[in-house]
Amino acid sequence: MKKTLIVLASLLALAIGATAQQQLSFAQLPLVSSPAQMPIGYGQLTWSNFYYVDPFLWSGAGPGFELGTQGTDVAFVSSQNCRVNGSSNICDATISDSAGFELVSASVAGGYGPASVVAMAYSNGNYIGSMNFMVGTSQETINFPATWGIITELQLQVTSQQTDDLVLYNLSFYNIVQDPPSPAPVQDPPPPGE
Repeated sequence: MKKTLIVLASLLALAIGATAQQQLSFAQLPLVSSPAQMPIGYGQLTWSNFYYVDPFLWSGAGPGFELGTQGTDVAFVSSQNCRVNGSSNICDATISDSAGFELVSASVAGGYGPASVVAMAYSNGNYIGSMNFMVGTSQETINFPATWGIITELQLQVTSQQTDDLVLYNLSFYNIVQDPPSPAPVQDPPPPGE
């Protein structure tokens, strides 16, 4: 009976840990003085068209880049894949994980000036929902809709008069961990003498 309770307690602890909220910053990345591509798998996520840099070492950083702690990297949507639409630039970026994740919030700013952002959520290719928000060169927290639930991809579309305009200071989310195979049932040993 004691072993059964220990196994159940261990499984419960694993289940609780599988849904722990993560506060992802970019402090664990190496400090770089020029933009570098965000590594795939950072924070257990796949990043497309995101770069990171220490804004206090980068001469190209705008006022919205230097709002965090000195000596810490920030992530940002890169101008590498921006397209011109009239007098504005539209930059697309994605964050994804095939196992799924649930977004809570993000601390963001416009790198050089105001920017309009459309965030679109998808689950295995199916559209879930979207939200629009504006950012300026002050750091602010945006909260993602709880109604999105578990998604597999977040697409960001940033429109501004400048480029490199969405700076990400941190991201709060829940990682979804695939359930491991069920363990074999544990049986109490027979009493001595049987």
